[in-house]
Amino acid sequence: DYIVRLFHSLRDATRHRRLSAPVAGQRFALPEELVDFESKQGQCIAASAKVNRDLVRALLRQEHPAFCAVASAMTIAQTEGVGPAEQKRFVEIFRQAVAWPPVMACYGLDALDSLPGMLKYWLLSHLQYDGAPLALLAEWLRLLDFDVQIKSAGNLDEDAFRADVAECFPSLDRGDPWPRNYILVNYSRSVVGQRMFSGGHYAPIGAFHQEEDKVLLLEVNSWRYPSVWVDLPLLWQATHTQVGNGTWRGYLRISSSNVHRTG
Repeated sequence: DYIVRLFHSLRDATRHRRLSAPVAGQRFALPEELVDFESKQGQCIAASAKVNRDLVRALLRQEHPAFCAVASAMTIAQTEGVGPAEQKRFVEIFRQAVAWPPVMACYGLDALDSLPGMLKYWLLSHLQYDGAPLALLAEWLRLLDFDVQIKSAGNLDEDAFRADVAECFPSLDRGDPWPRNYILVNYSRSVVGQRMFSGGHYAPIGAFHQEEDKVLLLEVNSWRYPSVWVDLPLLWQATHTQVGNGTWRGYLRISSSNVHRTG
């Protein structure tokens, strides 16, 4: 079974690898459920929200159409001043590790974790063009000394999601340092009304407006969509979905308290 799964993943990665980022982006219209962060209304919401300005400033644009997961994880890493500078070098972190984490198990290919490191590096370098599962992002961030919890939407409810978001955006007294906690969410674009490029997507949450119960999704595919405010219940509905193989989407709860900042 894993041979068939590997074949399909390699085939899809080969197909996706041929894609390239658009030279001139064509942004699609937003549904009424979403608010453009840069719009007048979006900035009005931001004015009374809890915004992680460092994370917003660090936002990367994905360098390849398949790199939304890579760019989202690297946005969080670069907020802390760690990780590679180029998205195509994402997998280098695994090759530099003292010991390889179970990276192939993240794709449901557990038996391949016994392969030599160079073969796993080659496979990952190619498989990243078929997207990266949440579990792989978690292993990558852990190698950079982040503390990461994988939260499967199948085991949680909206209230638990809201509590995790709120913990990343607490009320602070003036002069208090911003907590070094992050949420990286995997959700269905179609459920939030984004009908173009409507498959699964990844985004860091950059802000929380508790009174309006909205969060800011930082958009790495900025050729196609802007960063947007979305109602938290709607985002939860988009996260509480399953991919084609039946696996639940979810999110990463990330703490960087052990990360040694370089910038």
